[in-house]
Amino acid sequence: MASTPHLGSHVLVHRQLQDLVVVQQDQLDKLRHELEREEHIKTKAKLASESEKLQFALGEIDVLSKQLEREKAAFENALGLMKNKAQRESQQASQLKDKCSGEQLPGTEVVAQCELQEDILNVKDLRINDLKQRLTKQKQAHKAQMKDLEIQQQQDAYISRLLEDSGQGRRRAGKTGKKGLTKIDFDDEL
Repeated sequence: MASTPHLGSHVLVHRQLQDLVVVQQDQLDKLRHELEREEHIKTKAKLASESEKLQFALGEIDVLSKQLEREKAAFENALGLMKNKAQRESQQASQLKDKCSGEQLPGTEVVAQCELQEDILNVKDLRINDLKQRLTKQKQAHKAQMKDLEIQQQQDAYISRLLEDSGQGRRRAGKTGKKGLTKIDFDDEL
């Protein structure tokens, strides 16, 4: 009989300890849930901020691309006009040369006129060659800029996907994880 009251007190103590453990476990679960919720809010805010930066950068890239295209079109138009003008002047010089050779002008006047026209043609040819070289350089620079813009867009898209995937991965871990927070979760916070 003496062992029965002793056994009853053990059962009572055991139940009280179980109640204490359950209460502590409930409090720990509440704290974990609150910490996960705060982490989710921070991640969501960071994702929104990075998405806004990405949209701004993509907008800038689009504006710069359009501006570059307009400048390229204007330059090519100006070059075309210069080529047409040079061609007309070349034809005029050729006609003048033919006219000079057909007419019987005094020898020195014909030679001087022809030399003058040849000098004008040479200057125009040099100008055309210079414009061609500049156009080639601008085309190369344009290609390099377009490649840089494409790379920037790809990098921005990649970062955006990483941020979105990172946000989704954390949400999934919070919903499916039964163990609560791990050491890695705390390291991510830091």
